[in-house]
Amino acid sequence: MFANVAAKDPRAYAQWVSIVIKNIGNADIKLKNLDVSWGKLYADGNKDKELPASDYEGKTIEPGTQLQLNACGRENSPSGTTGQFNLVDPSANDQVIRSFYWDCPWGSSRNEWIVSGSNSSFIVESTGGNLDGGALGNITVDVLKKPS
Repeated sequence: MFANVAAKDPRAYAQWVSIVIKNIGNADIKLKNLDVSWGKLYADGNKDKELPASDYEGKTIEPGTQLQLNACGRENSPSGTTGQFNLVDPSANDQVIRSFYWDCPWGSSRNEWIVSGSNSSFIVESTGGNLDGGALGNITVDVLKKPS
């Protein structure tokens, strides 16, 4: 006798994004307002280990360090991943540095990665990301606070 084991459907897992936020400056930055409206956050290298947004909310990224966010669609669901977050300046009463939005829909030929807002005290550069469907993939965000 064989156990009745449901087959895993990895299609939604193929819709993923990994965002590495690097603080290349000399002042703390903080992640706020993380919201994953579709899909889920997962542990690095393990899409089966779901993490709550609260694990990241309010995390300080100190100078010379980085924070990695991983998101994907839900298993056995024809869905991708969609979410957003802000990076804020804790030395300026959590003033928003930039806002970030991703959309990696299942079955679509177009992905989105949008960086918006402006804070003249910071330089923010984003590289990577596949906007032509499939996985959004690896994205790196470098953040530098300008000298006063």
